[in-house]
Amino acid sequence: MATISGRQGKKCKRVVLLAAILIFAISALGNISGVQAQTFQRVYKDGVIYYYFSNRGEGETKPSNFRPAANKTIRPAARIKVTPQELDPVVQEASRYHNLPPSLIKAIIRVESNFVPTATSPKGAQGLMQLMPGTAEDLQVQNAYDIRENVLGGARYLRMMLEKFGYRLPLALAAYNAGPRRVEKCQDIPPIKETQGFVRDVCVNFLQFSREP
Repeated sequence: MATISGRQGKKCKRVVLLAAILIFAISALGNISGVQAQTFQRVYKDGVIYYYFSNRGEGETKPSNFRPAANKTIRPAARIKVTPQELDPVVQEASRYHNLPPSLIKAIIRVESNFVPTATSPKGAQGLMQLMPGTAEDLQVQNAYDIRENVLGGARYLRMMLEKFGYRLPLALAAYNAGPRRVEKCQDIPPIKETQGFVRDVCVNFLQFSREP
């Protein structure tokens, strides 16, 4: 298991923010509406930011038989929102286990469910990181509405997508949202409005969470 030391850890994949230099991430989103593009530019005053993960760190292992703690409750009764601070322990656990920045995990949670553990999409995606039932089963997540199971499973899936697409975060996020086959088919962010918005919004929130102390 990889370990973390310092602010986010020497073995944690370092995030490189290339402002106004590498514009791939947003130029690939050419079909975004004018309003969305303006919103993005307001956040990135000096240009577009492209996130890129470095090569694999030393001592990394792939937890092929990882199984989060099970919870017998399959569907919670109430729609209760949690705060990012309340999620810190499980986010830090997922960060250590899957070698991911905690700010990235939180960014996906905010965009996917806005911190509502009981969130269910019209397509059937479940929980904080919106795992589809089939994906949850593949990840050995027994209850996608359990906070710990969902976050650990979602982080594992994101890690898998990062490895699959050479640690290029925009493509990994697109695959997380639209599925890896669509990304493989076009070798780019698919021309799907929802997916393009997802990639943009996660990057914006990733930057915001990264700036927090």
